[in-house]
Amino acid sequence: MIMGYSSKSWAEEEQTYRAAPFSASDEGKPPPRALPPVTQPVPGRIAPSYTPPLEELLKSVSPIAYKAADKTALDLFQCFQLAAARWNQLKIDYQGILAQQAVVSQTLAQFYPQVSFLNEQSFQNSVGFAPTLGGIAFGVAPSTYFSLNSLSGTWTIFNSFQNVNRLNAARASAAYSTYHMERDYQLLYANLASAFYSALMYEGSIAILNDQIDILQSLVNELEFRQKIGRSRPADVFQTQTNLAATVAQRENYKGFYNQFLALLTYYLGIPPEKINIKDTQSLPSTKNLEEYLAQVGSRPDVLAQVQLLRAQKAGLAVARGMLGPTISVNGFYLLTHDPPVPNVWNVNVITSMPIFNGGLYTSTIRQQEALVHQVQLQLEDLKRQADENVRISFSLFNAAISQVVQLREEVEVGALYYAAQRDDFQRGVAALLDVLVALNTYQTARLNLFQAEMGARMQLVNLFVAAGTVPRNPEGSAMPVKKIILDSRTSETQPINSP
Repeated sequence: MIMGYSSKSWAEEEQTYRAAPFSASDEGKPPPRALPPVTQPVPGRIAPSYTPPLEELLKSVSPIAYKAADKTALDLFQCFQLAAARWNQLKIDYQGILAQQAVVSQTLAQFYPQVSFLNEQSFQNSVGFAPTLGGIAFGVAPSTYFSLNSLSGTWTIFNSFQNVNRLNAARASAAYSTYHMERDYQLLYANLASAFYSALMYEGSIAILNDQIDILQSLVNELEFRQKIGRSRPADVFQTQTNLAATVAQRENYKGFYNQFLALLTYYLGIPPEKINIKDTQSLPSTKNLEEYLAQVGSRPDVLAQVQLLRAQKAGLAVARGMLGPTISVNGFYLLTHDPPVPNVWNVNVITSMPIFNGGLYTSTIRQQEALVHQVQLQLEDLKRQADENVRISFSLFNAAISQVVQLREEVEVGALYYAAQRDDFQRGVAALLDVLVALNTYQTARLNLFQAEMGARMQLVNLFVAAGTVPRNPEGSAMPVKKIILDSRTSETQPINSP
C-alpha cells in the first residue's frame, strides 16, 4: 500500500490487519487505513502552494457572507411576508376580528328604535268576531275575511346604562382580538426566525466542515508521508484519521439537521427545499440598557390584549349590576289600512319596569362577574411578571452571546495570525508543512465556533425583540391587514363602566 492506495478491498485489508497486527518491526511502513479508500480517497501529498495566504482567510471568515449580494436570495423579512400570507392562524384571527366587529354593530343597534311593518290577512268561519291588534279590537267583522297593514315599534330609553356597558364590552373584546392577532404575528416571526437562522447555521457549518475535512485529509497525507520516511509515528496518523472520521460524521449529522430546517422553512414559506435560498442581512444592534427593553413590555400586544379583556369583564360586571335598576321603554303601533275600513288607530305606551324579587338570579350573576374580573386581573399581573422575566432572561442570553462572539472573533484573528506565522516559517524553511496544516485546522475550528456563535446571537436578538414586543406586528404586503377596532374613547366610554 503506497500513499494510502491499495488494490485490496476494505474488507480484505481489515482481515489482513487483524491477522497480522502492527508491531515494532513494521516501523517505517505505512500504517493500515483507518477509513475505507472508497469512502475517503487519499490524494497525493499537498503542495506547499496550496496553503492560502492570511488575507484570503480573513476575507472568508463567514461562509455565507457572499450571499448578501445575491438578489435572488430571501432575507428574513421577505420570508416573514411569505409566511404571514399563508399562515392559517392569522386568517383565523382575522375572521375573529370580523366577528367582533359584527358584535359591536349589533350592540350599537340596541340604541335605536326597532320599527317593523305588519300585514295580516285573516279568514274566519263565521262573522261577528272582532279583529284585534295590540290588544285593541276594531269592531265586529261583517264578513269572514278582513286584512290590515300597520307599523309597530319599540325603543328602550333607559335601562340603567346596560346598553352603554354592553357596547364598551363589545369594543374591548374586539380590541382584544386585534391585539391577539398582532401577538400571533410576532410569535410567527420568532418561530420563522428560529428556523431561518438554524438553516443558515447548518448551511454555513457544513461549508466550514468541508474546508476542515480537506485540511484533515491533507494532514493525513502529510503524516503518512512523514511516517514513511520515519519522521512521524503511526499513532499520529491514526489520531488524525480519527479526527477526520469524526469530522465527516459531524458533517453528515449537520446535513440531517440542515434538511430538517429546510423542511420546516418549506412548511412556512411553501417553497420546495431544493429551491430555498436565504441570506442574512441583519446587523447586530448597539447595546441598550435593560430598562429600555423593560419599558416596552407594557405595550406588548398580548399584555394590551389582556388589558382589553379586563375592560370587557369590568363592563360585563356593570351590565350585571344594571339589571337591578329600572328599565324605561316606549312601544306603539299605527294602523295604516284596514279592510273593511275602520277609523285610523294608533297608540303609544311608556313602560317602566324594575325587578323586585327573582330568587337571587341577578345577585348571583353579579358575584360571577366579580369573580371573573378578579381572575382576569390576576392573569394580567402574572402575564406582566412573565413578560418581565422573559425580557431579563433574553437580555442576559443576548449579552452573553455577544460577549462570546467578541471573544471568538479574537480567537479567529489570533488563529489566523498563528497560521500566518507558521506559513511564513515554512516558506523560510524553519517550520514543517505539518505545522502549517495543524495551524490551519486550528483556525478552521475557531471559525466554525465563531460562525455558530454569531447565528446563535442573532437568534437571541430575535428572542429579545419578541420578549419586549418590538418585532413587526403586521408585515407590509402580507395580505393580512390588522384593523384597529378600538373606537374613539369619547364615544366608546360615554359612561363609566361601574355606573349604576
